[in-house]
Amino acid sequence: MTTMYKGNILIVDDMAENLKLLMRILESNGYRVEVADNGLEAVVLAQAHLPDLILMDVNMPDLDGFGTCSRLKEDERTRDIPVIFISALDAVEDKVRAFNTGGVDYITKPIQIEEMMARVETHMTLQRLSLQLQTTNQRLEAHIHELTHSQEQLHERESRLSAFINALPSLLYIFDEQGHYLEILTDNAGMLGEIPDDIQGRSVRDVLPESVAELMISAIQRAIATGQTQTIEYKIPVPDGGERWFEGRIAKIEKDDSTKDQVVLLAADITERTQLYQEVQRLATLDPLTGCYNRRYFHVVADQELQRAIRYHRPFALFILDIDHFKRLNDTYGHPVGDKVLCALVELCQQKLRSTDIIGRYGGDEFVILMPELDAQGALQAGERLRKLIEEFRVTTTAGDISLTVSIGVASVNAEGENPDSIDPLMNRADEALYAVKSSNRNSIKLWQDGE
Repeated sequence: MTTMYKGNILIVDDMAENLKLLMRILESNGYRVEVADNGLEAVVLAQAHLPDLILMDVNMPDLDGFGTCSRLKEDERTRDIPVIFISALDAVEDKVRAFNTGGVDYITKPIQIEEMMARVETHMTLQRLSLQLQTTNQRLEAHIHELTHSQEQLHERESRLSAFINALPSLLYIFDEQGHYLEILTDNAGMLGEIPDDIQGRSVRDVLPESVAELMISAIQRAIATGQTQTIEYKIPVPDGGERWFEGRIAKIEKDDSTKDQVVLLAADITERTQLYQEVQRLATLDPLTGCYNRRYFHVVADQELQRAIRYHRPFALFILDIDHFKRLNDTYGHPVGDKVLCALVELCQQKLRSTDIIGRYGGDEFVILMPELDAQGALQAGERLRKLIEEFRVTTTAGDISLTVSIGVASVNAEGENPDSIDPLMNRADEALYAVKSSNRNSIKLWQDGE
């Protein structure tokens, strides 16, 4: 049976055996693969063939992976190609540098095939959705351009026709200043949610949800007062029980002294575009396996929370949580069971932590948890409670009930003392405390303290 083609991937690695292994794995999963054994060749191939995704080794002669990624991001042709780094380097600073140069993900060697393919599939899906969104917007912009061009050609026509072509022709209404339906120029009752004859003469306040009605009347009155076209976005329920998003453009109709002020509203259905954008946003912020924040978005949220704590002189703590002997669990029971354990752990944390606490996946079996409004002692107590809950917890899997323990490193911000200007130093401190726990007896918690 022929495997369905999924896209083009460029692999960059100076080790021939690595190239062969990755090529075999990716081709067996439906990808077309090109290879480069150095950074300069990778830049040339990427510019010539524009792959959908790049898997990049870090350590290479002449031009390393970080430098290669930087060059790709400087070129308009290749800047949007996602780059996943694959490296044996596991230090935090190497991973941070990878993301700072434009990488979208970081996989450490030795490679776990299932994990790598899951990440590749996620970023390929995100890339496809982004391209679809760009295509949708380009089509919309082209349509608006055509409409504007038509308006210039028909400028000498009657004023009402000039107003009609200021917006996308999907649903078209004429309103007075108070928001009464004067004319409804469509037969599409399914999009209206009402039969046109039933709403003629009524106010939008009687027909639409209150918030939408007030938004529309406000825009109508601004269009009349300023003479400028107003654009609004709104959603309304439709007869099938769902909701539809619309972009409405409202333009004042020129009048003589004998008529009252009126506007024309042309509404374009943008539901597909809105849903696509929302899906792209979701994929860009969440870890695809566990559903908590992914590393990149967690970093953004963490920086914001840290700055808030410093600005208002509030305590702030975080801890890094690592599952003890998780590799052994994976090797013994398999990755599907390991994935089940990761998901169950996140679900337990979300249930037991405060609503203000924020959890993100740091990488592999490590998770980071923000603890706003908690000082070091409070974070230690909260972490110890969570550690005990996890120790007593059992995950039901196809391999039976699995027990687990965790090691936790804690770092905190002193509300009155000297504090870091970004989240990175704080995460490094928590990582150091975690390392100390893992180097001793595991299944315990430790607070980072200066001088230790």
